[in-house]
Amino acid sequence: MKKILITATMFLIMGLQPCFSQKNQTSDYNLHKAYELLEQKNEKEAMKHINQYIIDNPKHSNGYIFRASLYQRQKKYDQALMDINNAIKHWDKSEDVPKHFPYWRRADIYVNMAMYDKAIPDYTTAYKMVAKSDDLETIHEILYQRAGTYYIMGDYANADADYQLMLKHNEADQVAMIGLVRNMIMRGDYQGAIDLANKCEKYDSSYEEIYRFRMQAYDKLGKTDLAIDDAICYMEKSNDPESAHFEDILKKHLSYALAKVNTMCNKYTEEIKWKMLRIRIYEWSHDYVCAIREYNKIEKEYGSSRMICYYRGLCYQGIGDSAKAIEEITKCIEMGDGQDYYALAERADIYRESGRYDEAIIYFTKMIELLPTDAYAYYKRGWCYELKGDDNTAMENYNAGIDVDKEYPYIFLMRGELYLKQGQIELANADFNEILKQDTVIDSGSCRQYALFFLGKDDEAIKWMDKIVAADPENNGPYYDKACLLSRMGKVEDAIAALRVSLEKGYRSFAHIENDDDLDAIRNHPDFIALITEYKSMPIAVVGNSSSSADEIAVVSEIQMKKMYSGVYEVACIINTLPLKFILDTGASSVSISSVEAAFMLKNGYLKDGDILGQEYFSTATGEIHEGTVIRLREIRIGNAVLRNINASVVHNQQAPLLLGQSVLERFGIITIDNINSKLIIKNK
Repeated sequence: MKKILITATMFLIMGLQPCFSQKNQTSDYNLHKAYELLEQKNEKEAMKHINQYIIDNPKHSNGYIFRASLYQRQKKYDQALMDINNAIKHWDKSEDVPKHFPYWRRADIYVNMAMYDKAIPDYTTAYKMVAKSDDLETIHEILYQRAGTYYIMGDYANADADYQLMLKHNEADQVAMIGLVRNMIMRGDYQGAIDLANKCEKYDSSYEEIYRFRMQAYDKLGKTDLAIDDAICYMEKSNDPESAHFEDILKKHLSYALAKVNTMCNKYTEEIKWKMLRIRIYEWSHDYVCAIREYNKIEKEYGSSRMICYYRGLCYQGIGDSAKAIEEITKCIEMGDGQDYYALAERADIYRESGRYDEAIIYFTKMIELLPTDAYAYYKRGWCYELKGDDNTAMENYNAGIDVDKEYPYIFLMRGELYLKQGQIELANADFNEILKQDTVIDSGSCRQYALFFLGKDDEAIKWMDKIVAADPENNGPYYDKACLLSRMGKVEDAIAALRVSLEKGYRSFAHIENDDDLDAIRNHPDFIALITEYKSMPIAVVGNSSSSADEIAVVSEIQMKKMYSGVYEVACIINTLPLKFILDTGASSVSISSVEAAFMLKNGYLKDGDILGQEYFSTATGEIHEGTVIRLREIRIGNAVLRNINASVVHNQQAPLLLGQSVLERFGIITIDNINSKLIIKNK
């Protein structure tokens, strides 16, 4: 939650300084000096002066409190506690600090040490000492901190009681209201949380925490678009929004999120944060062409930077342009001091995926020089040596990596496979079982499924792999991993099917596919060859890159249309791999599909349960209001142009035509209708 008022340390420094100035005693010189030095961020010299002050004034609590604060900043909690206990022991009425303060400070130290049960009594003592005063700011802060401690302990009832006390002192206390909202969310009372957040908003709609927590409640209720609305409000009102609070919510309805962010880009034309968020949405959608285009625009407006080169390089890798990716990552490295570990890792891995193992080894070696205790570089360098046929050097690297970090499952996997290759079954199984002990979290970085496979537990391996896919169904990486696993198992058709899904979702690292030995079992299969040929032949237009004009426009696709008797055009499309025909309707605001086609798609697997988003009401041209179902079309392919995650309305009328409206057309950039030749020309700008 939002930090408010002043921290205990600053309370001491800011609160005591006027007293020192008024006294102006010689004995206070070292305390004054310590304060000045701390303001200058010279803790070492401040400590010298406060030590001398305590020697001169061994029974004054001021010095002990100040030094306890310094020790706390240095995370020397044992010494901080010793000093704060002395401060409590020596406090008397003549002291500059109020009596409650050392108890408050000690509670804060206990919280730092995660000794919450000891912190609560000290917060309580401090509160009782100020409860009847008119110092509302201090009352608020002590109660806020105690409530937060109860929250960490999972004691929501006592946390609620403290927030209610805060409201008793100030009925318009928004911090207390949002504290209650947070607790409601933890207890599953999502509607109650929304209702209280709505009330809080009426007091002051600029308070960012309202939107941070209300979006969570909306999300829990499945009201994704309302959650996204609040995510946008949170980002708009916060000076330092934390992306971790809203990224997962935006990902649940990317086309809607993009529309909202585009609106903010138009509203705040000078604020780069909205432009960067738009790029992130393109990247989450695997729409790397648009992401690259936006990076180019930002570079033109704000100048080049290492960040732009790095992430633009990742986008080029995302569309399978390894040469351009290396060029961009190299720029990033050269713009710095050449010591950027992550950029070096990216460049090395692109070389590895491209089969350029000697070059990859050079940069993995550089990474080891920079960070010799990170097993990742040893694992990747060892893999390169193994792919070169040098198993002995590969084993040396795996052993060295495990020697510096015994908690990196992937390096055990690689060593286990090499042991297996050498016929050392017992050693191999020991490594695979070590992976089962360590790798227990379902995410895209897991390698547990491979360990299960090598241990002969195919069914368990597939179940684990399916859980990884289900945890992040729009990510193409898990589907690629599934293809690799199934290929190793000899499940050729299933492996190719998984690879197709990965490619449909935007995977384009063809260099990796060509060099990945996991796919050797399916590499020569006609369906595999046809699949790779199909996706390699799909042109991806990137314009306005660093070597050409940002204003250049490229034709992405020309589609022959059929002019109907009524004067409208019929357009051939592919929806979630199903060929269909739409009516091009520039007057329609969205995409609509008849219930017949929707039912067919659902029955035959072209739509999934998760693609059905809910109900909506829409008006017809005659002004009538109808209810329809909203579905997500994961991919719309028109010629060579592809869009993903488009919302469509299912019209509950079997005779309703399939309409292609503005929500799709506007995302292509520039479209031209050639009435003479009945062509739809799609351009990218």
